[in-house]
Amino acid sequence: MPHFHIETNDDDSVRQIWRDGVPHLEGAHLEQLYAIVTLYFKVAGANIQNIEQERKTSLRRAYGVQSFVMALTGLEAFTNTYFKLRAGELDNEVMVKRVSQKHGSLTNKIKELLAMTPEVQIEGQVMVLDKLHELSQLRNALVHPQWEPASITLASEVSISITGLVQNFQAAFEDPVFCREAFMWCMLLVARVGRARGNKDVAGFLFHWTGIYGLSEQQILSELQLSEQIVASSQD
Repeated sequence: MPHFHIETNDDDSVRQIWRDGVPHLEGAHLEQLYAIVTLYFKVAGANIQNIEQERKTSLRRAYGVQSFVMALTGLEAFTNTYFKLRAGELDNEVMVKRVSQKHGSLTNKIKELLAMTPEVQIEGQVMVLDKLHELSQLRNALVHPQWEPASITLASEVSISITGLVQNFQAAFEDPVFCREAFMWCMLLVARVGRARGNKDVAGFLFHWTGIYGLSEQQILSELQLSEQIVASSQD
């Protein structure tokens, strides 16, 4: 862990920044660790508001893609940041190494990291992780795009064939309901982790880690049209 030491002048201006005893010639911008996570969720939330207000199809798709990618990236940022902090609290080097590993699915990583904590798992874990795995696969398709050729024939007295087309799955992101639901599934995971840590009211935990103010677990379930009993019944 790097340690910064800042020497100041009499007027409180910075004279010299040291990093681990060595002069640091660049600026030092240090923030609370949750700032790594909240940026992505805030951007996702802002783009959901944009897509809900936008009438132009092309812009709705652009806002939708941004909200979806940022929400799933926020989930990954939360996983890596929260569980590294938790590993430090538990003095668990195995957890630290697992957080650093990049292979495998994000949802499997979450499952393994939870199993290393006293909490063991979250409520409704199977349902939540299954849905998030599905969304993560879609995110992978977005950030690693491939072209699958398609063609169309317009049949009339003179048939016209057009090639070099694509059946573009990005059109799904024009739907604000789909994008908002994806965002809420990410929120549900964060909320359930907070509840597993003993937070009965997870609004504070959600605000701390996502930057979204005043969101309750019941609101999330309502947005997803789920009852608490349905989610709770899905367990390992």
